[in-house]
Order: sequence, then C-alpha cells, then structure tokens
Amino acid sequence: MTAPLPALHLLIVDDHPVVRLGMAQLLRAQREGCEVSEADSLPAALALLALRPDVALVVLDVHLPGLAPLQALRQLRADWPLLPVLLMSADTDPALALRALDEGASGWLPKSADVGVLLGALELVLAGGCYLPPFLLQRGAETPPDEALTQRQAEVLAELVKGRSNKEIARELGMSEPTVKGHLVTIFRVLRVRNRAEAALAGQARLASMRF
Repeated sequence: MTAPLPALHLLIVDDHPVVRLGMAQLLRAQREGCEVSEADSLPAALALLALRPDVALVVLDVHLPGLAPLQALRQLRADWPLLPVLLMSADTDPALALRALDEGASGWLPKSADVGVLLGALELVLAGGCYLPPFLLQRGAETPPDEALTQRQAEVLAELVKGRSNKEIARELGMSEPTVKGHLVTIFRVLRVRNRAEAALAGQARLASMRF
C-alpha cells in the first residue's frame, strides 16, 4: 500500500481568477493532502504569508498589474529568502527568464505546461531543484553551454559533488543557506541540469576542466 504524500501548503499568486482558481482546483485534485491558498496581488500574498508561514512554495505570475516583471520576485526573496518561488508565465523571453533565475527564482514554468509537467516542476522545486523550461534548454537559448562559473560557484559545486546538503555546504564555505541556494540556481542553469543528481554528474566533468 502506497504511503500518503505529506501535507503541503502552496500559494498561487495570479491576478487572473480563471488561472488562479483552475490551478488551485487542479492541485487539490491531483495531490493528496495539498492545501492551496490564493492571492491576486503582491500585497495580498505578503499578508497571507505573514499569517501562514507554513507555505512551502509560491507559484508566482511574472506579470502582475502595476509591477515590473521581477518586482514581486525580488520582494518575496527579500522578505522570505528561504521560501522557493516558482515563476509562471506565458512569456518565453530567454533574457527575462535567465535574469529571474539569477535573482533567485526556483524555476520558470510556462503557462502552456500540461498537468504532468506542472506537478513534476512542483516536486522538483520542493526537492531543492530548479525547473528550467524547454526554451532555455534548446540550442538557441541565450546562455552558452560553456558559460563560466565564478570561483565561489565552483566551490559550491565541488561541495555538491561530494553529496553535501545546502546546510553542510553553507557551514563548510562560511555562507548562509539562501546564498548557497542562489548559487545553486545559477549552477543548475549554467550546467543545464534540473536537480542535484544531474548537477553532481555534470559537475564532475566541469570541475575536472577548471583550476582552483
């Protein structure tokens, strides 16, 4: 008998009621024990988070009315640095998506994604990974496959290859866990991987070609 999935509280932030309500109903139906809260604006989201710190993941619309595309992401990262934020958008601008990942987003989910992709992206992010959309993984994306890692990112990658957790990496390198997570988001993007296991495999080859 399969054990039930652990309770999970998600927050969807989108100004379009049809999108917001539809996703909430879908998640409640597809994932047992999933509680879904909704907010139609950044102030509403911040107010809900203040009351419900048990939110495990925010699914955030990139283009909220009255805000620059990444303004809400920046505010959430500043106020809740440990809370994963998965961006959702119909926009397929690689430059904007890459900038969002560099600023701490845990992924960029196209609104055209099917149910399987949506659920897979959520589970990936909850497990500490970063969801990269197909348009960033295609050969024509702006990020070159040989983009260099910084020295600090290489050090984080070296610790990840050793199998260490974010907390262990932070302790070993003398940095905060949110800083480690920010480096990992960039590392996942540069290596074009979606989770820690893939990053560890790709990282071994990348580190072998680098000098410390």
